[in-house]
Amino acid sequence: MNKSLKIILICLVSAAIIFGAVVGISHLPRRVQQDFSGIELLMTSEDEYENLQTTNVRIDGRVRYGMFSSYPRFEGIIEVSAYEFTLNGVQLNIHFLSGFSNGGGMSYPLLERIGGSSVARIESLGLLYTDKNFSSLVIHITEWTDLGEGSAHGQQGNRVIVAPANDTGTALEVLRSHNFLWSNDFGLVHRP
Repeated sequence: MNKSLKIILICLVSAAIIFGAVVGISHLPRRVQQDFSGIELLMTSEDEYENLQTTNVRIDGRVRYGMFSSYPRFEGIIEVSAYEFTLNGVQLNIHFLSGFSNGGGMSYPLLERIGGSSVARIESLGLLYTDKNFSSLVIHITEWTDLGEGSAHGQQGNRVIVAPANDTGTALEVLRSHNFLWSNDFGLVHRP
């Protein structure tokens, strides 16, 4: 083998090893720990909203999002102080639909005692929209309707939790940054 062919072969093998290392490292779970102060808003029109309550949001978990993965996944705890069923370290496994901007469902499995037996049920807070660094978030609260016989139907409403936000002006800016807008036909909607 001539010398230039050996150099090309060594360069190709080195490039393959470096590429493999970068891809492998990108698949390692990344730790996320955040504490936010946020606001829950009820949007009634584009320019009208009601500040329902302030709340604290605590995030502690790991994000898995490989370099070529189109479906990020969060595993850990998301507690919203205004909603008791989210507290006490309930573990979530959130699959984002396609990138963080397309929301992942926040379903909290709960075990409760009725009489002498344990019954499992699910409480849902809604869909979580964030960015890959979890630096801000919008939780589009889902309202559930009980259809009887253990089934339920969820529908997105016009209530959102926005964090970090200390006032409604900041909350509205975070909503815009996550592509939420008002539609007279549908209310508060998310545009991916």
